[in-house]
Amino acid sequence: MFYRNVLALLTFLVLGFAAATPTRADVIQLFSPAQLGPAIITDLPNVPSNATGLIFTGIPVVGNAGGITVTFTAAGGQLARRDQNGPGFPNGGFLGSFPPGTELVVTDSTAGTGTGPLTIRFGVPILGFGLFAQNTITEVGAISTFTFSLFDGNTLLNTLPFTRFGPDFIGVDQAEPLFLGARAILGQQITRVVISGTSSVNDPDAQNNFAVGQVAVAIPEPATMLLLGTGLAGIAGTRWRKRRHTETE
Repeated sequence: MFYRNVLALLTFLVLGFAAATPTRADVIQLFSPAQLGPAIITDLPNVPSNATGLIFTGIPVVGNAGGITVTFTAAGGQLARRDQNGPGFPNGGFLGSFPPGTELVVTDSTAGTGTGPLTIRFGVPILGFGLFAQNTITEVGAISTFTFSLFDGNTLLNTLPFTRFGPDFIGVDQAEPLFLGARAILGQQITRVVISGTSSVNDPDAQNNFAVGQVAVAIPEPATMLLLGTGLAGIAGTRWRKRRHTETE
């Protein structure tokens, strides 16, 4: 009897702890846009083509992905909206290796220091996303590391590292921007992403100072939502019939 009571108490404590702790789910790490599947590229607010970069002090950068609001904020308070240098962008654009004219959000300040980590919030829950990132201060042989923390509401789903072992040089020997992506699984969804970026360059301004562009958002297809709704309705109907059958016996 004593052992039975102890077992019951332990079971109660475990169940109570599980109920009080946010459920941790998982996400699939993606390494190419092809793995993300159908997605919508986020449109960012325009800046003049010859601007040195508009600094948003304490004001989020707000974009749109097919009607979904995508909001960018930096822990350091300042963000720059720039475009990759190229034809039509002769002055003041980002000197990285994105395709010419790519719309970018940069965790940079008027003092040239990094303002990350960067937080991206989605107006509605999404299935997955992907983007390209590149540190703003790099050199030949530098190691770039980006870290994703993905949330569903206040629940941390997972934290994923992405590392490139040089060269990651902005200039003659440019490397391609690094693709960062993730997709929620097991019925989970993503509402917020926090990105940190570090560089092995011996310069404090190189830390959390990076650009992101081509931010793609994957949303549930209408057919998928219809199937999900039909399935939930079927489950509810089955439970109702079982309950009604039990009450009539």
